[in-house]
Amino acid sequence: MAWMSWGFDSPRVHMRFSVIIPALNEEKNVGKAIAALKKQKVDGDFEIIVVDNNSDDNTGVVAKKAGADKVVVEKKIGTNLARQKGVEASKGEVLAFLDADSIPPEDWLFNIEKVLKRKNVVAVSGPYKSNKPLADFVTWRIYPLVPKLMRFFTTKKGGVILGGNFAAYRSAIEKIGGLPPIKFFGDDTAIAVLLARRVGKVVYTRKVWVESSPRRLEEMGIVKIGLVYFKHFFKIYFDKKYK
Repeated sequence: MAWMSWGFDSPRVHMRFSVIIPALNEEKNVGKAIAALKKQKVDGDFEIIVVDNNSDDNTGVVAKKAGADKVVVEKKIGTNLARQKGVEASKGEVLAFLDADSIPPEDWLFNIEKVLKRKNVVAVSGPYKSNKPLADFVTWRIYPLVPKLMRFFTTKKGGVILGGNFAAYRSAIEKIGGLPPIKFFGDDTAIAVLLARRVGKVVYTRKVWVESSPRRLEEMGIVKIGLVYFKHFFKIYFDKKYK
């Protein structure tokens, strides 16, 4: 397991973390994500679990060579299906989720722990840095306002989670019956809504951020991907099964 000791002046993490990385054909990226995790400036023990989501390439082999503590396989393709497989293979009290093409700063876990220590907080998420100004504006400036606006106009509880950058208590995820089996779009919204309505507070903060690849934006275009995201957001937000 990853073990970092940085002396008495360094940030100290006391919670037991499991970092779960779902990965589909990510042999070019997953090693970089693992390398970044090994640079976390914390005193503590945490495990890195990569879930190979039925890749056609050498994702699993690369992950193991890069130092993942566990590499497990989920043959059914879907981000939450892969994440849940990682949950089942993990041991941590706190489950942190990172995309394979994302790079966390060295104080990522430390900042996550600080937020989770707040009263009634059960999950935390934050923005992506993609070097795409409009996309970054949305995740850094607009997303923090969404729960407040939705609560004001609809009275419904909710939260914002970005699936490639969030953490939650294991006990909280267990209370919602595990991660909802949504393949992709809407997967993170469902997690946020269920946790906020059934368990406790979901915090979205700029202090918990990661660098993220803009490739999906480049493939789909920001307008199209924005419309798809918000379509699924509103669909789930008002779906009675997520009450």
